[in-house]
Amino acid sequence: MTREGFDKWKRENIQTNVVTGQTTVDGVAVGRQLWIGRVHKHFIREEDVIIRASNIEEYRERVDEMMVNEAKQKGFEPGYLDIDFAMPKVEFDAKR
Repeated sequence: MTREGFDKWKRENIQTNVVTGQTTVDGVAVGRQLWIGRVHKHFIREEDVIIRASNIEEYRERVDEMMVNEAKQKGFEPGYLDIDFAMPKVEFDAKR
């Protein structure tokens, strides 16, 4: 096949949709295509949270409330909350 023949074949058989950008060869999609799927994302973020509380139960309640509010503000659904440890900050600073 000559260069001119190949160019003519290419123009006739290889097409790109101007709207989607999808390339087809003889009507068959080639290369990357648009995909869609429902995805559930779970992120884990660790951070030290310092808030005023009178006991461990109040600390847990207030941290949970903060997490729920933050998730709602960002358009997320609140998930599982795990607190590794909790103690008065004075005790924590003394142990450093």
